Amino acid sequence: MAALHSKHRKYTVLEVLECIADGNVSDVDNMLSDEEDGDTVDRSPTVGQDRDEPLLPEVGGEIEVEAEESQDQEDREDHDADVEPFLCNVTKKSDIHWRQTPFTPVQTTWESPSTDPPEPLTPYGYFKQYVPSEMFELMSTMTNIYAEQKAVKGYKHASASEIEVLVGLHMAMGVLGIPRVRMYWSSRISIGIFKDTMSRDRFFQLRSNLHVVNNYERPPEDNDVFFKVRPLYESIRKRCLQLQLEEELCVDEQIVPFRGKLSVLQYVKGKPTPWGVKLYFLCGKSGLAYDFLIYQGATTELSEQSKKVLGHGASVVTHLCQRIKAPNHKIYFDNYFTTYNVLEVLAEKKIHAAGTARICRFANPPLKTDKEMSKKERGNHDQVRSTDGKIVLVKWFDNRSVVLASNFVGVGEEDEVQRWDQKEKQYLKVKRPEVVKKYNKAMGGVDKLDQLISLYRIDIRSRKRPLRMIFHAFDFAVVNSWLEYRRDHESKGTQPQKIMDLLDFKMNVAEVLVCAGKPHVSRKRGRPSNSDTTSTDPTPHNATREKRGAMERGPVPEVQKDMVDHMPNYDGKKEATRCKLPGCSGKTHVFCDKCKVHYCFVSQRNCFKEAHRK
Repeated sequence: MAALHSKHRKYTVLEVLECIADGNVSDVDNMLSDEEDGDTVDRSPTVGQDRDEPLLPEVGGEIEVEAEESQDQEDREDHDADVEPFLCNVTKKSDIHWRQTPFTPVQTTWESPSTDPPEPLTPYGYFKQYVPSEMFELMSTMTNIYAEQKAVKGYKHASASEIEVLVGLHMAMGVLGIPRVRMYWSSRISIGIFKDTMSRDRFFQLRSNLHVVNNYERPPEDNDVFFKVRPLYESIRKRCLQLQLEEELCVDEQIVPFRGKLSVLQYVKGKPTPWGVKLYFLCGKSGLAYDFLIYQGATTELSEQSKKVLGHGASVVTHLCQRIKAPNHKIYFDNYFTTYNVLEVLAEKKIHAAGTARICRFANPPLKTDKEMSKKERGNHDQVRSTDGKIVLVKWFDNRSVVLASNFVGVGEEDEVQRWDQKEKQYLKVKRPEVVKKYNKAMGGVDKLDQLISLYRIDIRSRKRPLRMIFHAFDFAVVNSWLEYRRDHESKGTQPQKIMDLLDFKMNVAEVLVCAGKPHVSRKRGRPSNSDTTSTDPTPHNATREKRGAMERGPVPEVQKDMVDHMPNYDGKKEATRCKLPGCSGKTHVFCDKCKVHYCFVSQRNCFKEAHRK
């Protein structure tokens, strides 16, 4: 051990601990004495070291880290490489100075990519781009592994098809909104999509064991709070990164409703559901999401250098803006994210940005006070710009004052808006700066995404945060799929009445997940009575006669043509029913046992075969 205390040598914690275990106290003293010569003992745990292993107390001096770094650290350095060049010349707060002179707007020209609009897909085709079949295979495998680890009594291995049915039924629950889950299987309500596809007990059994990863395969150095749902969110994010960006974008927060125990639980005032898991989103003004980041405290995937220089909120913006490659995009955010330096960094990357601002972050600009502005007419403003002419602050007084900061537009070309005057009891014309107009026009993208998700949210009452995050991911995937579907149809000039709304779109996806490629099973509990007939006709002969003009509704094309378990049956009616194959005017007593639709099945014509052929 004599060679351990040579000059200019760095020692690991393990080496020092070995000296203590061998009783060589003098060697330990020599190691620590090297700090006086500028060397330090490395107290950081090595890769694979047990976190509970005792470490030496700090003796003083700066802690050095070993040259050998984990792969995660190397990946983080590569990830930070795009950010670091823009952080070198940021202005210190003490060097920020303002002048009350006009701001020259930056002339921008947006060049939209000249690409042909894509051919619209089916609703499930869009959804499958976010959650492919391989994800359901993974979920079935991990669910079975978890059930085996917990030795669940009476558990039968789930297939990928069963997981699809489970997710599809949850989507239907989000649309129907019945207050108690067990009621979907109640004989009083009798909802066929639930009773005919999966039993109630099997539904709860699969949901309670649903997993995306193997809990025992978590790396010891992994500190990801959302490790259990990460593959699902990465699959969705992969598709988001492939979408073509809009000109006007925004960054804001989204809350996944959750009130259970969680170390990174957040409260965001003003949100419809203020308690829950926080996500940061990059969206267009249409609501379409292009990138997102899950907040998890100190371990959030942000550049350490960026957080040190810019702060947390501004680092989120620079992180999400790495998605932007083309110049002249416009991005907006609120005062949580807005700083002087982030506007500088975005200007260097040729990204035009604006956002509401907190005065304390901008080195006390000489703007007029609220008291001074309240004495003037409604809609007056004040403007200052930085000495280098790159950043502008605009204070606008409507009912109350608001301050906005920008790197490309200030007061600019003012317009007029109507505002209600409480004293005069009439509408007034109020002047509005251009930066306020642009901000109001494009800032609501994330709020629109939140609103659409909340309309038919899969609302489950569970304290398991992975379940809440899993079904939120499916809600998000459906809404983003629908926004993409609608954008493609509008670009093709499809008539608005032929474009599905979100409710029809979500039920279409749910129906495909539940029925497509699955055999038809008619579940009936109890012993059959003497009055039961063998016919499974959707409208038996002893039922109330249908109203004139009532039409049978066929399933979605993915179910009708899946070539699985489409069997002909005889209805037993006195009068035949019109064949539902387009172009056929015949009548028949034959119907499809799975589709519940009548088709001709005679020697002269076989409409049943034509209707189900791909």
